[in-house]
Amino acid sequence: MNVKHTLISAVLTGAVVAGTPALAQDSMLDGWSGSAGLGAVITAGNSDTRNISGSANVTKQTGIWRHTAFGSTYSAENNDLETANRFDLGYKLDRQINELMYGFGRLRYDSDDYGNIDGRFSGVVGVGRQFLDDGKQTLNGEIGIGAHSTDYIIPNGATSQIDITGAPVLDPVTGDPVLTPGSGTADDSGAVLYGGLNYSNILSEILTFNSVFTFEAADSNTYTVWDNSLGVKLSDRISLSLGLLSRSNSDIEGELGEKTDTATRISFVYGI
Repeated sequence: MNVKHTLISAVLTGAVVAGTPALAQDSMLDGWSGSAGLGAVITAGNSDTRNISGSANVTKQTGIWRHTAFGSTYSAENNDLETANRFDLGYKLDRQINELMYGFGRLRYDSDDYGNIDGRFSGVVGVGRQFLDDGKQTLNGEIGIGAHSTDYIIPNGATSQIDITGAPVLDPVTGDPVLTPGSGTADDSGAVLYGGLNYSNILSEILTFNSVFTFEAADSNTYTVWDNSLGVKLSDRISLSLGLLSRSNSDIEGELGEKTDTATRISFVYGI
């Protein structure tokens, strides 16, 4: 497991630990609630595989302010060959305007080695509104604007050779820069339009359905995430989550030429 996954795992583990009675008395952790989930499939023998996923979402309400921290990670190996390496981490601050409206600021960072995203950061501000809350169903919508900065991985790209002064080395015949074959990166930044919908439905005493849809639209790419999950309550704190997650980039192809990744997940979720 690399450094990025070590960091995100520490965050997710910390979220679970925060729910223990001993730490709940700490003023820094008091008032936080949410959930942390962990799923894993490991096989050994004729085929050695490892698939590990983790997620956390915690909130804290302080008067008219609400803090939300969220993150997820996914890694996979097949016969010691890495096939997936992805994580994201974010923070959102809401300020209540009235009973239905609120303003917010949102920061998010993600990377996906096999989706050819070396690193992507976005920051937006906007407004949100509650459209439905009848005790069982809730529906919130958000819209905002901001900026993004993205480093793309170019698998078959090339980098320019430079001399000791830092200047590009030029071909003596053509005058063009001399390139070194291999993977490279490209930077892009600019304005971004953000939108999101969050729907929840308490189907019964033990079943809860959640659906979260978000998008970040920029000139160079539109990134959308649609996360659907069905929670089955096993105890006061522990649930089994069955989920279907879709991530899509309109203009960025992954390692296999695909722009959309889908994942079917089964994980245990601990309520904080």
